[in-house]
Amino acid sequence: MALYTVFANSGNCETGGDLWARNIQTQSSYCVPVELVASNTKVDVYKERGLSVNYDLQTFGKEFNDTTYPKLVSTFGEPSDVDKSGKIKILVLDIRDGATANSSYVAGFFDPVNYFADQPGTSLRSNYAEVLYMDGKELIDALVSDPTAFSSTAAHEFQHLIRYPYMVATRATDDSWINEGTSEVASDIAGYGPQKYRINCFRGADSTRCPNGVNGVSFLNWSTQSTTSSVILKQYAFAYAFMRYLYDISGNTEAEKNEFFRKSVQGNSIGIRAGSASQLMSVFRESSRFNSTLLGTLGSDTFFRTFILFMGQSAGTLNFTSVERFDANTNLETLDLSAAYTAYPFESTLNDIVAGPLGVNTATGTLSFSQGSGYAFTGNYSLSGYGSTKYPNMTTVKSAGNSKSVLAWAAYSTSVSTSVKNGSATSTKSEEANNRYKSIILGDTTTEGALPVCGTQFINDEPHIYESIPLEQPSSKSGNTP
Repeated sequence: MALYTVFANSGNCETGGDLWARNIQTQSSYCVPVELVASNTKVDVYKERGLSVNYDLQTFGKEFNDTTYPKLVSTFGEPSDVDKSGKIKILVLDIRDGATANSSYVAGFFDPVNYFADQPGTSLRSNYAEVLYMDGKELIDALVSDPTAFSSTAAHEFQHLIRYPYMVATRATDDSWINEGTSEVASDIAGYGPQKYRINCFRGADSTRCPNGVNGVSFLNWSTQSTTSSVILKQYAFAYAFMRYLYDISGNTEAEKNEFFRKSVQGNSIGIRAGSASQLMSVFRESSRFNSTLLGTLGSDTFFRTFILFMGQSAGTLNFTSVERFDANTNLETLDLSAAYTAYPFESTLNDIVAGPLGVNTATGTLSFSQGSGYAFTGNYSLSGYGSTKYPNMTTVKSAGNSKSVLAWAAYSTSVSTSVKNGSATSTKSEEANNRYKSIILGDTTTEGALPVCGTQFINDEPHIYESIPLEQPSSKSGNTP
């Protein structure tokens, strides 16, 4: 019996029908013994043999097959089918991520290695099939506070799976904020939104995990900022909220909005995909509701206008008739974006931000100011008194009566792309990027509680080239009334 137990728990992925999975800690594959628990027309659900899962996986499998799958395929397109099965596999397992009680953990992941043929003798093995990996321990425990967490995570990871072959075809790794933000909205599209936990983090309403909200956080610089779980959570929240806004204003109907997202994954009329912020703006400019008179004729101007419209509405600073900006020559100019605000207000999906806007910055001392970031301040923050290094598209928008201001750097960064050659992915990665999520899990404190992250970040994390400068507090600057 003891010998049988050892054999049963070891798995046979060579000939026995078990499945390879990635050990997040060691970045190597191990064979997971599995049992089929639900079979549907488009998805088979497997469970790690011997793992007790207090969740109805048969009901989940049917829900994914009948609801999530068709909704996301309608939005993004059909998934690849490298094994010619016509199905995807979902494996529920105890993800080996080093998580401890009440620490951060990997809620689920898509592993690109499965898109390529298996190479025996290597540290990473492929099932050569479409596989999603879902956590069967901490994520199940999270259902007590968030009953849709499992289904929402599956929808999130499914977007990654659909998207990846298009990344391979264009020999590029999409910016993480675009990929992750789109996956967050994919959960909404599947019927599990809006993501209230993300919104509360964005606003700073979750003062334990997300103190100060997204003040000072750049959603563009995904892999180069602090590796604290608070910053990671804020970047997810920021990417979700901004991508949700772009999705909402891209069309008047669900079909038009889905067309924008589909083109962002597959490519627009001239083959441009949304791999970077500039490419995303190119795709957005083909969306049905886009108006160049209101949102600009260049991608950089479109990003500036959509970002400041988003930040102003997020903070409740809505005086868009007098938006200050440093132009291309860093000269101060004033713009009237009131017509754009009228045309592109927040929709009901972001009502929680309207009801409880981003709070004012509470950080002290010299602040860090990066592209794709902003701060909400009490009082009148005017660029006429700005004394730090000036860059184009630094901007302010204020509330009526100038009781509150938002200072934002509405410009995007560039990224280093991944190339795909001869069936394997190669990229240049910073040491910080490689260890970012691993260090969060292994070095996390227990004061913030369990924090789910998407395991894709362990696999596809690229550095960004961006500007970041010190910023003095407004109360210490002449010309700015605190």
